[in-house]
This record gives sequence, structure tokens and C-alpha cells, in this order.
Amino acid sequence: MLSNSDPRRIHVIALFALFILPMSSPGWSDSDLPEASESAAPARIELVDQSVVYGEITDIHDGELYVTTEWMGDVTITLSSILHLESDQDIELLTTEQEKLALSSLMVVDGEVVLEEADNLALDQLDVANPEEWEQGHGYHITGRVTSAIEYNRGNTETDKLNLDAESILESLRDRITLRADYEDSSALVLDTDDDGNTKLDADGNAMKTSQATADNWRVEGKYDYFLSDPRNYLGLNVGFHADQFADMDRRTYASAYYGRKLLTRDTLIFDAELGLSYVDTDFVVSDDESYTGVTINLTGEAQLFDSRVTLYFRQANIINTESAEKSIYRTKVGLRFPLFLGLEAAAEATADYDGGAAEGKEKLDETLKFRIGYTW
Repeated sequence: MLSNSDPRRIHVIALFALFILPMSSPGWSDSDLPEASESAAPARIELVDQSVVYGEITDIHDGELYVTTEWMGDVTITLSSILHLESDQDIELLTTEQEKLALSSLMVVDGEVVLEEADNLALDQLDVANPEEWEQGHGYHITGRVTSAIEYNRGNTETDKLNLDAESILESLRDRITLRADYEDSSALVLDTDDDGNTKLDADGNAMKTSQATADNWRVEGKYDYFLSDPRNYLGLNVGFHADQFADMDRRTYASAYYGRKLLTRDTLIFDAELGLSYVDTDFVVSDDESYTGVTINLTGEAQLFDSRVTLYFRQANIINTESAEKSIYRTKVGLRFPLFLGLEAAAEATADYDGGAAEGKEKLDETLKFRIGYTW
């Protein structure tokens, strides 16, 4: 069982242990598929409204063709709106039936892909262009990040703050595993006093100071999603642990089972919604322990802005107490991520955590604004 007796050592080790394995196995998501020829002429794409687009085909996904053009930048075209297409670039196509086609050129006539040694293929049967190994059912696609926010002040205000946050997602055609963890510790140097309230002095006559903790909390969470016959729908399990010394919370354990759906699955816009049942058990340090069943409502989304130069992300986790609604839990996080270089990124995020079941005398709402920097893979 997790313990809150030595939080620095235990939680920092737990935090990074979750993510060493994914970071050490980048080959799981590598692809040895052929790249488009640099000398290939731009593809010519004629739409049903007789308009024509010239550019390089970069992807086919979720019924849409992604094209990079010289004058309009990145363009997304619905496959059903394509009448004719001519491209000389090498391309691999994965059909909705998981059949892989390696083509030296791509030609579409009257809405059908022309194949030399087989029947023509309707455009709506295309799933992915130049699929990676995991998109063909082999292994997992691994993404993740580790970020930190550190503050060290000396002068009129003497404080030390450390916040670590990590997330890793392993996704295949069959399932998805999500691991999250965060840790916060802060302290302030205050005057050391004797039993009478007088400031203690050292041998040189200077006021003595001692470090006093002002924040000490951690959270670890794991999710497993199993995709159904329609991969936009899934069933999932979620288990998490949370402790906060200054909220009188020795440990909170929660588990939930839910049904989820990928409402949006574009490369530049994703949004998932989940609905299920949960069980929450809280061990307080002083107050009476509590446990209850609840309804889980989770929302998760990301949007790529300004040609993927900025990522807007949003996550909300709600546990509605079915026995006493005013003791429900609502957690919201929203932020912006900015890629830097060599996998580094910066982020600005705001969080609002409402705990209706907080211990007596403790604040129910925690609000935080953080500026973070970290590494992503």
C-alpha cells in the first residue's frame, strides 16, 4: 500500500518509475515505411465542385485527405468530395479491412482508387496513408511528457517550491493505457522561536530560521480502455490514489468503470467523453473517514492551433456523490503547450480542484496557475 510517511522519496521514485519503460522503448512506434520522394511533382486533386488543389499528400485519416500546398498551407479535404486525383509520390494505403497496398503512384477516377492488378477501391474504404506499425496492429503508439515547475526565492520572501507532473499514453488498435502522476512540495523559511515566542539567535547574533512545509501532496492514476467493434467506443477501468497532508487527507483511493466515446478524432482536434460508476474511500488524518459510490463524468480534449505551434488542452474529472451531491469532486485543468526544441516544451496551465468532501475546517476549492517546462516524446 502507498504510504505518506516519506513523500519525497516514495513519490518521486513512483513518478519516474511509471515512465522509464515507455521512454526506453521508442522502437515500438517506429515505422520503416517509405518516405515520399522529394522530386515528386505536386498531386493534382479535382473536387466534385470542379475546383482544383495542388500539393503534397501528407496523410489520410478518418475519411479526410491532408495536403500541404504552397500558397494555402495545410489543407484538409473530405474523401467523398474528391472526383479525380493524380499523384506520382510513393504511398502506402491501409484499407478499412486492414489490407495494405504499396503504390508507386496514386490515381483516383470518379471517386475510386485505380489499382493495376485488382478491382478499383472506393475512397471510403481507405483508412490510413503510410501507416505506422501500431496502426497495422503491431505494438503500441507511445506518447508522453514529464514537466516541472521549480521556484527558489531568497530575500524578503524565502520559499522553495517543486512540482512534478508526468503522463504517458500507450495506444494500439485494441486498447489504450494511460498513466498519470503529479507531486507537489513547498516550504518556507520562518523565524525559529523558543517556548516564550522569542526569536532564537545563532553564535553570531543572527536570527535563526527553520524550514516549514507549506504544501505536500501527490496523486497517481492509471486508466485502461478497451476499444469495441467501433473503435470510437470503449469500456474502461480507472484506479487512482491521492494524498494531501495540508488537507488532512492521509490517502484517498478511487476506482471506476465507465463507457467512453471518442467524439472527435482528427489529427488537430480530439475530444473524449466518459460516463460510469465509481467508488471513493478517503482516510483522513483527524476527521472521520468517508466512503461512497458516485457517478463519474470525464471530459478530455486537445486542439492544435496555429499550424500545431500551440496545443490547447483540457481535462475535467468529476465524481458526483450519489449519497450527498454537495460532497462531490470536480477537477478541471486547462492550458497551452508550446514546443521549444529537441523535444522540450513549455506550458501555462490553470487548475481548479473542488472537493466537496474536504475535511472539516479545510478549504474546498484549490486554484492554481502554473508555468511549466519539460520533455515530451
